[in-house]
Amino acid sequence: MISKKLIINADDFGICKETNKAVKELFKAKKITSTSLLAVGGAADEALYISKELGISPGVHLTLNSDFAEMPWKSLSAAESFMADGYLLFDTARLAKGATSKDVTLECEKQIEYVLNGGVRPDHIDNHCGTMYGINGRLFFINAFRLAKKYRLPFRFPKRGGFLDGYFKGKAPALIKVAHKAVVLTGRLMGAALPDDIITHPYPMKDIADYKSLEKYYLDAVTGLGEGVTELFLHPSYDCREFSALTKEWKKRQYELEFLFSGKLEKRMADEGIEAVSYATLNKNNI
Repeated sequence: MISKKLIINADDFGICKETNKAVKELFKAKKITSTSLLAVGGAADEALYISKELGISPGVHLTLNSDFAEMPWKSLSAAESFMADGYLLFDTARLAKGATSKDVTLECEKQIEYVLNGGVRPDHIDNHCGTMYGINGRLFFINAFRLAKKYRLPFRFPKRGGFLDGYFKGKAPALIKVAHKAVVLTGRLMGAALPDDIITHPYPMKDIADYKSLEKYYLDAVTGLGEGVTELFLHPSYDCREFSALTKEWKKRQYELEFLFSGKLEKRMADEGIEAVSYATLNKNNI
């Protein structure tokens, strides 16, 4: 019998109070099974409190860059090679060019220790903005795999290449496909537990006609789910005036919150025989 398992993850827990409210309500309504805590976020302390209140184990959303130049995030390690005036760089190209491997590991360890020292045991690690996936020409996925081994935590990186087909609209460059296989092989050799696949909506608001088109994208993706453990990650949030004033992309987060509360995801999962799980199910037996 084919086994299909889906981790439903809410990213950027701790970025702001509005996102924290969304994540808390989604967990209480059993609409999500996982979340990723942004340790450098402005509401990270509140996210830790909520985690303890609800008895959940969030992932650590390893973050090397700030999302907005106007609202930079403080480095937890004072890592000079990708920091300016104590804040994480907004310019990811500059980050990729100047960051040292030592500083990357130090910052990531500080973020993981922040969660642990807050009395919360994380259940996985993942990465903000893909800065550790190798797409910027740096091999920081090796740092991630070392951290995964040190802390005995799975890392978000798909073993299958289905995610690439979605991201590149079915036209993933051959070099990217080869690089993906190399990263997966590296993870296997280093003993990192990885999900079989990941799903997200990779396109910006300018390419999203309306809420219904986003809903259809996610339901279609779940309908074609492969065997094994897949992570579906979204960024659900209520409106945050500070961030929505800086980017039109915040509307997408509100769409994703609406989608998760709609009940259509769990109905499609039931129709497809998909089991909702958390990262607790993903251990070294899944490698």
